[in-house]
Amino acid sequence: MKRVLTAIVFLPILFYLIWIQGPLPFVFLATIAIVLGVYEFSTLAGTYTDWPSRALSLLAAASICVASYSGHLQWLAGIIALLVIGELILKLWREPDLQRVLPTSAVPVFGVLYVAGLGAFIISLRMIESDIPMLAAKLLTLFFVVVFAGDTLAYYTGRTIGRHKLAPHISPGKTVEGAIGGLVGNALAAVIAHYTFFPELPLAHAIPLGLVMGTFGVLGDLAESMLKRGAHIKDAGKLIPGHGGLLDRLDSMVFNAPILYYYSQSFLR
Repeated sequence: MKRVLTAIVFLPILFYLIWIQGPLPFVFLATIAIVLGVYEFSTLAGTYTDWPSRALSLLAAASICVASYSGHLQWLAGIIALLVIGELILKLWREPDLQRVLPTSAVPVFGVLYVAGLGAFIISLRMIESDIPMLAAKLLTLFFVVVFAGDTLAYYTGRTIGRHKLAPHISPGKTVEGAIGGLVGNALAAVIAHYTFFPELPLAHAIPLGLVMGTFGVLGDLAESMLKRGAHIKDAGKLIPGHGGLLDRLDSMVFNAPILYYYSQSFLR
């Protein structure tokens, strides 16, 4: 019930921010979510991060979001370079155990690349300019509708008829039946999008795009579950009632954001 109530409250606000004229309110919300996701990842990493590394990671994540908003994607290589250099400099004075230097340097950088490097494509989607009217808003609506429809149908299909475990060593609750139900939801959502608000999305593309996004959504979900299980943590946070932390909601999104962005750049100009 908490999952449903959260969706009822949150989704209208999300879609309102997507469809209003200026991009800044949505970009601000996405930036906050991504930065908090990086913070949750650093908490997940436990002893592999300390407060200077966390501060540097949060600054790098915010900078990546700014670069995506401004369209200066050439800044991304510089941001990552400064993050790597900064982490190694910090370890010169803050890591007396040299056997821990490699993991304590690599983990914060990976967290930024995983959450912010992939998640910032959501901001890039909002900043797309095209001759197609409101293309950015249509893409983001498609993005969230496909992801949420797949997650919802997978959850309820798995609870109702799920029998065969999908990856029991990583996520015992996920089933093959649930994954199949989710893929059906992904494809149906893409087809409905074509017939309602996104006629520019070719019907011949809608089903395969929905299935690809659904597949990568499952993989993204499993990847985050793998990280949590390795850290012996059930949820990355408790910010969203019924869903856990922001990282628990971003898991399937961060794998899908680059896919939809590059699809739009290749086929919807």
